[in-house]
Amino acid sequence: MAEDFEEAVKTSDVPIVLEFWVRSCSYCQMFKPVYDRLPGHYGDGVRFLRMNMLKSIGNLRLAEGMGVEQTPTTKVFCGGAEVGEIVGFMKFEEAVEELDGILSSEGCAR
Repeated sequence: MAEDFEEAVKTSDVPIVLEFWVRSCSYCQMFKPVYDRLPGHYGDGVRFLRMNMLKSIGNLRLAEGMGVEQTPTTKVFCGGAEVGEIVGFMKFEEAVEELDGILSSEGCAR
């Protein structure tokens, strides 16, 4: 995934939301059903991805390079640039509120 991620971000015509997670993280496991509901809420206007940081050294390096220090961390990219981040577990309504704020920001005008 890490190998293709930079190209996907640069060429995407929609915002990309990427969750960094690890299997041993209980908050990641609690957040998974919340995150899995988000694509249904936003439809085709946003692309949602998940990256297991420990699946490969490339994934770990990408996460470290982006400053991910704890999981779950969700990064939002628009026009090839990171425009926001959400750290930690939250309920669905809270996640939507946070994402709406990021997606409506100047850096991510849709």
